[in-house]
Amino acid sequence: MRGLLVVTDLSADAIGKLYAVPLAAFTRERDALAAALKKADHAAQARAVRQLRRPSAALWAANQLAHTDTERLAAFLDGITQVQKTQLGDPRAAAEALTNQRRELQRLVRRAGELLAKQGNRATPAIERRIWETLLGAAVDRVRADELRHGRLPQELAAPGFEVLVGAGRGDHLRLVSGGRTASTRHSRSTNDERRDRPELDRQRRRDEAAPQRDDAAQQKKQAALRQREEAAAREREEAAQRQREMAERRAAVEHAEEEARDLTARLAAARRRLVEARRAAKSASCSGRRPSS
Repeated sequence: MRGLLVVTDLSADAIGKLYAVPLAAFTRERDALAAALKKADHAAQARAVRQLRRPSAALWAANQLAHTDTERLAAFLDGITQVQKTQLGDPRAAAEALTNQRRELQRLVRRAGELLAKQGNRATPAIERRIWETLLGAAVDRVRADELRHGRLPQELAAPGFEVLVGAGRGDHLRLVSGGRTASTRHSRSTNDERRDRPELDRQRRRDEAAPQRDDAAQQKKQAALRQREEAAAREREEAAQRQREMAERRAAVEHAEEEARDLTARLAAARRRLVEARRAAKSASCSGRRPSS
C-alpha cells in the first residue's frame, strides 16, 4: 500500500486518503486497508472500510479537487457562502458575486475533467453535469462542504435551489430570488410556471399591500390565495429537488454497479490466466518426470 493507508483507526483522514488514490486502484487499496485493520485486531473498522463503495467517476473527480486545487475549491465554497449571506441585503452585489462564482465553478469542472482524463476516463457532458451539481450541492451544505474540502465527500449531490448556476453558460437570464435561493428563467418555461415564480409573488404582495384597502374582506381573501400559491410553489420546488436527488442516486448506483462489474471481470480474467499457467506448469513437470522404458 506504499504506506499511504496503513492506519489503526478509521479516521476521517484515512477515508480522505482512500478517496485520493487513483480510481482504478480504489477497490484494491480499500481491501488492503481493511485487511491491515483486521490484522491489527480492528475488526469493526475493517468492516466499515469494506462497506465503502467505490466512488463514481464524477464523485472521484470532485474529491480530487481538494488535493490538486485546494485554494481554488476553498475560494469557491467560501464565495457561495458569502452570496447566500448577502443576497437579500445587497442583491446587486450578490448578483455580481454569483456571476464570478459561476466562472469559478466552470473552471473547477474543467479541471476535474482534466483529472479524469489523466486516469484514462473521458469526462462526458453527463459526467461534467454531475460534477457541476455535486460541487454546488456541497457548497450550499455546511457539512458536505467540509467533507469536500478534505476530499472525502461520500456521494454525488444534486443542487436544489441553485438552478441559476446549473443552467449557466447557455444564455439564460440570471436573477436572484428572495429567500436565499436563485433561479434560472428559461425560454421554455410555461406561463403557469412564470406566475409561480417567487419574484412575481413578491411583487404582487407589495402591490397588494400598497393598494387602498377599501374592502378588508377582499384583501384578506387575496392574501390567503397568495399564501396558498406560495406554499404550492414551495412544495413543487421541494419535490423537484427530491427528484433530482433520487436521479443522482440512481445514476451513481448504476455507475457503481458497472464499475464493480468491470473490476470483477478483470479479476476473473487474471485468475483464469493464472489457472492456465498453473496447468501448463503441472503438465510440464509431469512430462519431465517420466523416464523412457528400456
